[in-house]
Amino acid sequence: MELLPLSRGADASDITVAREIEKLKRRVIWSERAGTDSWRQISFLYRVADRFGSRVFDHTFCRGEIGATGCSTGTCCRCRPDVFAYEQKVLDLLPKRLDDTGYCPFFNLVRKNCGIYGVRPFACRIYFNLAASAHYCRNPNDMTLQMFDNLKPHLEKILGAYAGGYGG
Repeated sequence: MELLPLSRGADASDITVAREIEKLKRRVIWSERAGTDSWRQISFLYRVADRFGSRVFDHTFCRGEIGATGCSTGTCCRCRPDVFAYEQKVLDLLPKRLDDTGYCPFFNLVRKNCGIYGVRPFACRIYFNLAASAHYCRNPNDMTLQMFDNLKPHLEKILGAYAGGYGG
């Protein structure tokens, strides 16, 4: 896979993020080769996603928004999280909020944090606002969407078919 094109005058932060995206792609592909044990592959995938998040975090708009249990505003949690078949089965087992607020059914409206942060789906682990505007907190930018679309075929081999946004 090729490195994402950077505009002229890209700063060190852009270059760091582009490198980390490429590392994430390679590691997701490697996870397919982590043996036939699906639990091992899934565990590897989530560790890779968390590592990606920790490495790009300081270069994202999110850096002022996230605490130990996730984002403190929940702006990007006004969605239905992207999930794969395996993740959907897990989420179906968890208690969720059923309302029409527009927030993820696992977002704690009182505490303003993710109620399933430790077991959140892969997409939630890699979705960061990689742009310089709060607009992209609710609307993932092209770089984020392209990254996820490039990873989907590889993730489906481990996590099952892409199921779209989780509706509960």
